[in-house]
Amino acid sequence: MASRSSTASQGLPLATSDDFESPAPKKARKRSTSPKVAREVVPSEALEMNDSPVLVKASRRRAARSPTSPVSISPPVGWRETWEIIVELRKDRTAVVDSMGSESISGSAPEEERAYHVLVSLMLSSQTKDTVNFATMAKLRAHGLTPANILATDDETLDGLIRAVGFHNNKVKYLKQTAEILISRHGGRVPDTMDDLLSLPGVGPKMSLILLSVVYNKVEGISVDTHVHRISNQLGWVGVAGPTKTPEHTRKAIESWMPRQVWPEVNLLLVGLGQEIQTEKAKLLRKAVLCSRPHQAARLLARCGLDVPRVAKENGIELPWGWLASPVE
Repeated sequence: MASRSSTASQGLPLATSDDFESPAPKKARKRSTSPKVAREVVPSEALEMNDSPVLVKASRRRAARSPTSPVSISPPVGWRETWEIIVELRKDRTAVVDSMGSESISGSAPEEERAYHVLVSLMLSSQTKDTVNFATMAKLRAHGLTPANILATDDETLDGLIRAVGFHNNKVKYLKQTAEILISRHGGRVPDTMDDLLSLPGVGPKMSLILLSVVYNKVEGISVDTHVHRISNQLGWVGVAGPTKTPEHTRKAIESWMPRQVWPEVNLLLVGLGQEIQTEKAKLLRKAVLCSRPHQAARLLARCGLDVPRVAKENGIELPWGWLASPVE
């Protein structure tokens, strides 16, 4: 995890007695050549779970939009073909995220409450399965999911409603603090800028980017969670320097070369693909062998961690002959 401390002072060292006794000029202090982003970036998930959100707001804002040390990566060879295969494998929209993720929740919420429902869903989603988050959101809606009602709900009652989600104690505080901020500073509405969203307790870049895209149709970046982070590294989309260490590093890497028109789709497609690789292996492999490019699709799944031969054997799936000789770059 990157350090949260600010960069060291760039001024001259303090004078000592030796300085006054020696007329020789001091050598210029050598500046560090390590990438600034490595010191400033704080993983969004860690920030979202921090017990003291006020202390990390500046670091979070730097991680989201640091203008220094820009990443420049050439588009990976064959990435377009890989992307088209992923789009084809995910066209049925049958992963858990498709029916229980934030986009699905946004479509079922009343128009006047949509933005707040999406925000709360995203705040609850960190370290929580989509199925659990979906059920918790249903409880909150039945209770009355508005900033005013959440603020009026006592902590014990609110904790009982969201107890199933990860870090529920922290999230009770974040929900109450966020409701107060929305009412006092934004007239009860969810803001539509990255800066304002990042100022809310428990809200990081990943959540902010999804909300801006889903609710306000603003595409300001690619939302990278653990699935997107892992798959992007497995496919070699983060550059030749090697694996990226945090989702924020991955976001900067893939945004540097990926065409902006596909940014809105990256999170949903790769999260769903990652979920199916983990929990619906046979279904996913069957889709691969039946798609327009079965050899390449099977190879792609292997690169993303699926044990293709074992899954095929256990489920009676016939693999295309010579699939290992058809790499997807």
